[in-house]
Parts: sequence; C-alpha cells; structure tokens
Amino acid sequence: MFFYDNRCTINRCNRCVSICKSFTQGPRGATGPTGLPGPIGPQGVQGPTGSTGPTGPTGAQGIQGLTGSTGSTGATGPAGEDSCPFAGNLVFNGDMELFTGNIPTGWTSTTPTEIGEMNAPGRVHTGEASVNIGNGDVLTQEISGINPGCMYEFSFFARGEGLQVGVIAIVNFLTPGGDVLGAIINVRQEDLPTDNRNFSYYRVFTTPAPINVTGVRIDFNVTAESEQSLDLDDVSFS
Repeated sequence: MFFYDNRCTINRCNRCVSICKSFTQGPRGATGPTGLPGPIGPQGVQGPTGSTGPTGPTGAQGIQGLTGSTGSTGATGPAGEDSCPFAGNLVFNGDMELFTGNIPTGWTSTTPTEIGEMNAPGRVHTGEASVNIGNGDVLTQEISGINPGCMYEFSFFARGEGLQVGVIAIVNFLTPGGDVLGAIINVRQEDLPTDNRNFSYYRVFTTPAPINVTGVRIDFNVTAESEQSLDLDDVSFS
C-alpha cells in the first residue's frame, strides 16, 4: 500500500524523483471539453492536373429556336430555250391571193384543170380571191422546217357551192419510213354552209411530230355532186 506525500508535487518532482517513482499512477480522469478550433493554415501548393476522364453521355437536345426571317429572292435566271417556238403560219400562199395558171402558187394538184381561182362577190373569205375545188380534186402543199416532238395548229375557212359538197383535210408528217398521220378534218356533204359570204372555220391540233420528221403534207380532198364545188380560203399551219 502506497501513500501520497504532498512533498512530491509536479513542481517538486525533479528533487524527489525517487519518491515520485514509488507511487503508482491513478486512474485517468474524464476528457475535458474540446478547445476552440485553431486558425486555418495557409493553402498548400496545387498538385499536378490529373488525366482527363472519359467523355460523359450526350445530353438531351435543346428546344428548337424560332425560324429566322426569309431571305431576299435571288435574281431571275435566264429564260430557257423553247423547243417548240412559234414560227407563224408555215403555209405558203394560204390566203390564195397568188395563182400560177389555175393553181394557187405554192400548191400542187393531180387534177389541175378542175381547180381554179374564185373572186366572185360572196365567195371570198378575205382578200381578193379564194380557190374553187370540184369533185374528186385534190389540192396539196408540202412544208419543211417541222420541229420533232412539237404539235401544230391546222385551220382553214370553207363553204359549199351547193348542198352536196364535202371535204376531207388531212395532215401527214413525212418521215424516211413513210407518212405518219398527224390530223384529219372530215366535213360531210350538207354540213358546209352554202350561203354567200358565209364561210365556216375549221381547226384541229396535230399529234406531236415524229422524232425523224422531215416535213408535212396537207391534202384537201373534195367530193361533190354534179357541178357543185368547194370554196377554200385562208389555210394556216402554225
């Protein structure tokens, strides 16, 4: 059993080490309250940058912005080339004002003696003359300068000198392989006007001209009874 000698206090321990060593340490007392934190120390030196991490997944698409204003209209480009330009009336002497003998100049016929110039009052559509064609007569003209793939307008004015008069007008495209029908106008007997100064107008559009077209031929075929005949004027192919 040991006794405490108050002579061996902390201040005196250095002088009585032997006495202090002879005492046994008592049990530890309760921990005192934590003191206030000390001041923050200075920031240390920044370490080296680490390696780049992997790219994260793509985020969701944002909301679409408002549509911008429309820009100004650009300049108009040059006009394209028309593959079927209008060339006017391609028929020569379609108004029947010129005659070579009995036949209108520029036309031909298989029965030239049965065809003649007509300039009587009421039997001319325009100008000074028309052409008169009798039964079985054929009046023909061939035209060059036809554009492949193009459609054409064919027209004429006609009247009957008598009731029993009819006419079939045929347009044939000419090709190296033969004729190709382009259009036909068939006016039956008794369907033509017969009054003086009363001409009917007939018109049709052709089918597109063949790719290998070299020209076109127009034929007027007349049928008439007895001395009756057809007055024809102002033929056009354009």
